[in-house]
Amino acid sequence: MKRLLFICHRVPYPPDKGERIRAFHEIRILSSHFRITLAALAHNPEDSQAAQGLEPWCESVFLARVGGLLGLGRGLWALLRGKSATEGYFRSRAMLKALPALAGEGPFDLALGYCSSTLPYLLASPARARVMDLVDVDSAKWAAYAQESGWPKAWLYRREAAAVSALEQAAVNRCDAVLAVSPAEVALLGEVAGRVLPVGIGVDTEYYKPPDPPIQPQTPCLVFTGQMDYRPNVEGVTWFVREVWPRLRCRQPDLEFKIVGRNPAPEVRRLARETGVTVTGSVPDVRPYLAEAAAAVCPLRIARGIQNKILEAMAMARPVVASPAALAGLDLQVGREVLLADGPEQWETQIAALLADQATADALGRSAQQCVVERYGWQARLAPLVTLCRRLAEEHPLPGNSMAARGQMPAQARTSSSPRDVEAPVR
Repeated sequence: MKRLLFICHRVPYPPDKGERIRAFHEIRILSSHFRITLAALAHNPEDSQAAQGLEPWCESVFLARVGGLLGLGRGLWALLRGKSATEGYFRSRAMLKALPALAGEGPFDLALGYCSSTLPYLLASPARARVMDLVDVDSAKWAAYAQESGWPKAWLYRREAAAVSALEQAAVNRCDAVLAVSPAEVALLGEVAGRVLPVGIGVDTEYYKPPDPPIQPQTPCLVFTGQMDYRPNVEGVTWFVREVWPRLRCRQPDLEFKIVGRNPAPEVRRLARETGVTVTGSVPDVRPYLAEAAAAVCPLRIARGIQNKILEAMAMARPVVASPAALAGLDLQVGREVLLADGPEQWETQIAALLADQATADALGRSAQQCVVERYGWQARLAPLVTLCRRLAEEHPLPGNSMAARGQMPAQARTSSSPRDVEAPVR
């Protein structure tokens, strides 16, 4: 069986948030075709234990510590040098030094980097072929932040957008294949988009499915799920509570809104002061909250890639109302599988109609579930990735095609490591 090095900017376990979910399922599905070595960046002490959950799919796991004050300092230094703060924050000398040792006596058949921040490690990896999964085009996210912010944040965000864009362009120019999560994300790459393959995201339809029998809540409830210190989520729910929630409460005074997700930012915690709004913080399982909801809402004003929260709610047969930005990466029939709302009045109208007509809400939920089961299972969504990786691993690169063969590994791959950067291999 061919050998694959999977490089991830975070430990992709447990698969309970967007940035971990896709990476975890890529590893799980590719493990049927490759012997996988995982090289991941650890951001806290709990990551070591979490990484042990990947042992069924990985032949070995190596972790290197990043983040904290040192990571922030490296990010600032990278900005001052004209590079992206993202690249500086995720830089680990220990990871760069470990890559040749992880390869052993010969290069990996294939190396796959997950998110643009791993590109330096991917290019430094001893491998016959390289694939970069950008997932989202993060430069577009930073550019959107700049448009929504005042000085000096707008200036910093524009700098980061330009630097991350250069990183994305380098991935396209120097890797054998580049992926993004949807055609919409691919299009954001502009003139190089023709060399980028869209590989979609999925949902675990065995885990996310409606309870039997259905839950009958005592009071009607709306739900939003997500990482609640992530800026687009924070801005989305804050806007919803400010602009839409008072209208809905006037119509239905017993209506509740539950904001479910870990690490709520201070502005999110303050929303709990509003009548009928609950901020749960971290919960062991989001499914009970989805199951009892009359509808799931996704009022994101800025969004990149595909929103797992939408697919998870649909898989549980919940009617979903979402903003245009949240739906941009999804191939859904608006009006039959999901409802679209843009502006406070339309949000009020769409949600009020669902609350007033249970039969319509149930029909929308059933169509949503059918759509996800038929089109968004992980095995089907990642089939193009498996085909691509198997082809690249089987092909012999043309003479001089491999950067490692040309001796052009980045200089930082040869630097020594500091003991504080290193965490012992999990296995």
